[in-house]
Order: sequence, then C-alpha cells, then structure tokens
Amino acid sequence: MGLRVGVVGVGYLGQHHARVLSEIPDVEMRGIYDSDQGRAHEVASRLKLRTHASIASLVRECDAVSVVTPTMTHMPVIEEIFSAGAPHLFLEKPIADTLENAQRILSLTKRHGVTLQIGHIERFNPGLEAILEARPKPAYIEAQRLSPFGLRGTDVPVVVDLMIHDIDIILTLVNSPIATMRVVGTPVITPHIDIANAWIEFENGCLAQVLGSRVSMEKLRKFRVFDREGRYFSLNFETRELSEARVTLAPGALPKIDRGKRVFEAEEPLKKELKSFIASVLSKSPPKVTGEEGFRALQVALEVNRLAEESLKRFQQASTVDLA
Repeated sequence: MGLRVGVVGVGYLGQHHARVLSEIPDVEMRGIYDSDQGRAHEVASRLKLRTHASIASLVRECDAVSVVTPTMTHMPVIEEIFSAGAPHLFLEKPIADTLENAQRILSLTKRHGVTLQIGHIERFNPGLEAILEARPKPAYIEAQRLSPFGLRGTDVPVVVDLMIHDIDIILTLVNSPIATMRVVGTPVITPHIDIANAWIEFENGCLAQVLGSRVSMEKLRKFRVFDREGRYFSLNFETRELSEARVTLAPGALPKIDRGKRVFEAEEPLKKELKSFIASVLSKSPPKVTGEEGFRALQVALEVNRLAEESLKRFQQASTVDLA
C-alpha cells in the first residue's frame, strides 16, 4: 500500500496537484477537499477521486496532504489540518502571507514532527539543477520574470507572487547574508506593486539585479549568473535552454572563450516536485525545499516589497511638491 495522500484546494493549480499525485506509483489518493463543493465534485468526477465534506474528514485518512489554497488562508487551513491529525505537508509557495504566520506554521510542523516542503517549483527545473551542480561562486546575477496580466495571484504583490521564485534561487546560490537592498516598484493595474526592480548586494560582494512584472506584453523567464572563476550561465526557464561559457586567460594571449549549450528534455516540473516530496516522506529525509528556506524567501520578498512601497511614496511626495 502506498502513502495515503489528499489535496486541500483544487482551484487552477490544485487540480493539477490532484492529477499528478494520482499518477505517482507510491501514492494512494484518499480524495480532495475544497470550500467550493461544486468545484470539488467537478474535479473529483474528472479525476475519479472522492470528495470530502470537511478538511478533518480528509485528513483522518491521510499520511500526507498537499495544501493549494490562497496564500492568505495557509495559516487557518494548516491549523484546521493539525486539529484533525498530523500529516506530512506540501505547501504551495509562498509559505504564508506574513512572517508571523510563517513562523507559526514552522512551529506547528516541528511540534508534530512532520515533513514540510514548500512549493518553490523552479528548483526542479533541470537547467537550474545543472547550474547548482556546477557550484558557481556568483559575482553578479541577473533575473527577469515577466508575465502578462491575469487574475491569478493578484491578491498579493508581484514580489510575493513571481519574484519570490528568483529570490529563493538567488539565496540558495549565493549563500551569504544580505548587506543592502535598493528597490523601485509601482502598481499598474492592481492596488499592489505590479512591477518591481531590486538590487540586492550580499556581504560576500555578489550583486543580484531582479526584475519582476505581471503587466508585460509577453512571458519571459531568464536567469544569468557570472561567477568569480570566469564562468557564465544563462538559463531560459521556459525552454529549459542553458547556455554556458568559460573564459580562460593566458599571459600574452587573447582570452579564450569556450561556449556550450544544452537543452534539457521536457518533464512536468510539478511531477518532479511532488515525487520529490513523496520520496522525502517515505525515506524520512529532508525535503528539497524546507520550511526554513520558504521562510527565508518570504522574509526577503516582503522586505523587497516594503522598500518598493517606500520608494513609490517618496516619488509621489516629490511629485506633489513639484506640482505645488
């Protein structure tokens, strides 16, 4: 018998969690729950799964639960889960809406001794995995994550919705405390920050420039790393194309540049991510993206958003003075 798993929240992304988990050999799906019972029945009928009338009903049958609900609901949903049992948890990013709630989630999972994996899905992109395996010593990082406007994720600022992916990756690559940050940002369509540009300087000297937008004309996911050993990596997350270069210097000669390009086979990132979570639970090993890492990414993302809002206020105040 496989690991007994359920899904809480089967909206746009949650339905794919239910589908993918149903396809993993080591999983025995015990059903789904959604506060919109009509939606739950529609997804359950399509995937041939059971629906549950409450979170408690689902949790009592599960060893692990995937939580795919709006960020603002993460804390109350997890409290309800733990009031009914102590399953291992996969929690979609960001870990929570506030640092206080994120810390409460960490405390609850530690108290119950369960595995907690946060859904930073870009960690499972094969191009990024290749960069991490190369163990670069970054001197400069440039990340661009642009999306056309849509209704999903607009309940939070673009920094917490999109940019947090690149923040998590950068923190993992650089592995150094942040020294300073400069940020500009502005709302365009929503009341929240829709475009933000951040310059993050680390204590080891690395500089990262990160751009996030959800009001672009096109979708773009690019990530570039220049390291201290003459290496360069450029990854297109969408196409899984990784360009690499190495510069070799010799006395009295022109620099030698060796270039290469790899395109990785397509594999559904969500399937890799959820397989990794199941394997972590079964082997009792740490997950690839821990709760602490999710907390760290949220902490930096919220600070970036705060600085963006401060920058916007300064601009608005200066504009008011100029008009006067």
